[in-house]
Amino acid sequence: MQEVTVRGRTSPREPWRRDLAAADLARMAGTRGDPLLAVQNLPGVGRTPFGLGAFVLRGSDPEDTLVTLESQPIGLAFHLYGLATTLASELVDRVEVLPGNFSARYGRVSGGVVNVVMRAPARDRVRASADLDVLDAGAFASVPLGRRASIAFGARRSWLDGALAVFAPSQAGQSFVRLPRYWDWQVAFDADPSARDAVRLVGSGSDDALGLRLSEPNAEDPSLRGDLSSRTAFHGLQGRWLRRIGARVTHLVAPSVGYQRTVANAGPAVHYDIATLTVGLRDELEFRPNARLRGTLGLDLQMGTTEVALRAPPLSQNGITDPQGATELVSHRGAWRFVNPGLFAELVIDASAALRLVAGLRVDHFSRFGITTVDPRVTATVRLDRRLSARFGLGLYATPPRGYFVLPGFGNPDLGNERWTHVAAGFVMELVSGVLELTGDAFYKLGHDVVAPSTARVDRGAGLEPLRFANTGEAESIGGEWMLRLHPSRRLPLFGWLAYTHQRVLRRDLPGLPRYPSTWDQPHLLTVLLGASLGRGWELGFRVRSTSGLTEPRVTGALYDTNRDVSLSRVDPADPGRLPAYWALDLRVSKRFRAGPLNLEAVLEVLNATNRSNAESRIYAWDRRSSIFVTGLPIVPSLGLRGSY
Repeated sequence: MQEVTVRGRTSPREPWRRDLAAADLARMAGTRGDPLLAVQNLPGVGRTPFGLGAFVLRGSDPEDTLVTLESQPIGLAFHLYGLATTLASELVDRVEVLPGNFSARYGRVSGGVVNVVMRAPARDRVRASADLDVLDAGAFASVPLGRRASIAFGARRSWLDGALAVFAPSQAGQSFVRLPRYWDWQVAFDADPSARDAVRLVGSGSDDALGLRLSEPNAEDPSLRGDLSSRTAFHGLQGRWLRRIGARVTHLVAPSVGYQRTVANAGPAVHYDIATLTVGLRDELEFRPNARLRGTLGLDLQMGTTEVALRAPPLSQNGITDPQGATELVSHRGAWRFVNPGLFAELVIDASAALRLVAGLRVDHFSRFGITTVDPRVTATVRLDRRLSARFGLGLYATPPRGYFVLPGFGNPDLGNERWTHVAAGFVMELVSGVLELTGDAFYKLGHDVVAPSTARVDRGAGLEPLRFANTGEAESIGGEWMLRLHPSRRLPLFGWLAYTHQRVLRRDLPGLPRYPSTWDQPHLLTVLLGASLGRGWELGFRVRSTSGLTEPRVTGALYDTNRDVSLSRVDPADPGRLPAYWALDLRVSKRFRAGPLNLEAVLEVLNATNRSNAESRIYAWDRRSSIFVTGLPIVPSLGLRGSY
């Protein structure tokens, strides 16, 4: 019988860190064995429309969550629509989830951190594995290079394009010209050249593409015609050298380089082409002067170039993207360099056997905007008795302006950074030793100088032009999260948990105005996860996930534009609506067996087993008097086979 562990133990830096072992994540229903998709089962993790590959931690925007590989940012964590992670699961040892009050080691975000920790390739013998399911096929192999080194290779490719070409004939007026497809690759080298040194090099990349041809103009937006296509690719290399300098000092140097490009076309007029080359360096010196103190000094540097060529509609200020004529499109072409150094210092103090304090300070500079931020952070863990401990945290975080919000014509190039304060308190209680554990946390995130829509106009030398966005907003996320976790034992071969979060995420665009629910306001998040080892290689599990529906703009009517023959939406920004609640049941059954030298596992997963029609978005009629829901996936059975040697 295998055991499932979800480690929530206190670490020197992260009292709220949850470590999810990859071997355990692969057994969770509803995730297809994907380690990052399994993060959605944790408390405090919101749901995105259609289950898109992104993380909403304690109500923060997805772009405010940093996803890293060994503490270095991942260019692309998910393939298109969040169908799969871009990393081979064989290379993942565990996933660390930090939903808030995270260490000074991390910066440039104010939401949370999801860090993937790698597993060293095996050094005892050659190992190989392959898997095939309804979406893709992959292969992985590791080869020892003596006793001190090993190398691993992985690759995966979807076969959606081949299946759709056969089973999804073109509909009237449209056809696929580049069917949805994705592929990725990984190469990892791991070595211990001496007793004091550990070296690791990792290369990875991914490529996603899809396309659609409209032979007739779109009924709602006549400007949409011709080819609609997109392609996103990322390729990168990162290294890590850990040097033990005596018994009390270690030095970590981790360089990286990555290139990402996204090209998209929507008809003959709309075009996106964004390419970014990023070079990073993480340098950490850790010292232990005595058994009660542990200090870290570090550098977190990012620099590179970005090139942009855009012709697209301006950013929507009311949440609705209405049809745009060619004269309303905005064009921008430019390139810029950026150098973003971050310095941090942290001290861990074990004041006694029952009290641990972690105090940190982070300083970041953003060269493009001339912004420097200083963020102190502190956490405390108190062991109240053998089975109960409490944890507290307070810290400041800064998010720089980014994306389209700072591009001339689309947003405001003079935006400043957002400032956030994190406050949290919670407990960990062992109800039944080694079997049943309860955790509870209350959190509060307060944002100042938040980017918000603006109707003001500004003179930048060529006459008055719309400001579009300004740092005039305020936001807050407040709530509580609970998790009752069941560990398996010899007498009870069950694993799983009950996770519930109640939260509110509110914002206002100007001081004094009423607050309204944020885009990611989901008051209720509930996950029930249970699995059982039945013996003889059989496992059975299920997942029930229920969340509040996401907010949506409340459309109150339409204005008819006779010049372009389109309707423009009227929206009440102070009173957004909400989609119906989401609910789904996922099932999983697996059987492990041997066939000669091969270890095989057959897995059947049924996503949305009750075939519930969950509303993911809404489409309005041309006059906005009626609407229909766009629903998510129906029942989806997925049969997969995995073999390893």
